[in-house]
Amino acid sequence: MADTPETPPVKRVKKAVAAKAKPASTKASTPAVKAAPVKKAATRKAPAKPGNGAAHGWSAQIAPIKAQAEKAAKAATDKINSVDWKAHIDPIKEQAGKTAKSAASSAKDKTGSAMQSLSKLIADTAGTVDAKLGPQYGDYARQAAESVASAADTLDSKDVDQLMTEARDFVRKSPAVAIGAAAVVGFVLMRLAKGSSDSDA
Repeated sequence: MADTPETPPVKRVKKAVAAKAKPASTKASTPAVKAAPVKKAATRKAPAKPGNGAAHGWSAQIAPIKAQAEKAAKAATDKINSVDWKAHIDPIKEQAGKTAKSAASSAKDKTGSAMQSLSKLIADTAGTVDAKLGPQYGDYARQAAESVASAADTLDSKDVDQLMTEARDFVRKSPAVAIGAAAVVGFVLMRLAKGSSDSDA
């Protein structure tokens, strides 16, 4: 068995003495057995205490590194805080707003011209509807053409800011209708875009 700090050497000595005592009484019948020498138990060194020189050495080595890291962190924080982020972001925000307005104006013009074309198409087919389905349905087609043409004129007469304000007000008043209208408009615009890309190819 290996010597461990849990087994004190005193017990081993007593066992060894007891083992020596037994052969002495029966010396005539059995030969004497020599007991193994008793080893001292291994002892651990106590951990270094704060006042100990080893711990003080580590603190002395770490202190300059810690101070340097704190100094670098403070310098980085000061540099970040010294930047005027608003001055950097405002021009980007302004440019994004101009780009969005330009795109919206272009989309408004394309939508207006598409609506005018749709109105003209409906008005042209009204005569055919009269002949095939009757004058009542031809009148419906003409009324639809007039409605689309008036919506196109209204769209052309207003600028993008006015349209945005009206759209916000409409969405606040009736969100369900706005979502449905957005879906329809998105579908129509997708079809128009797909049609224009097919004609380009």
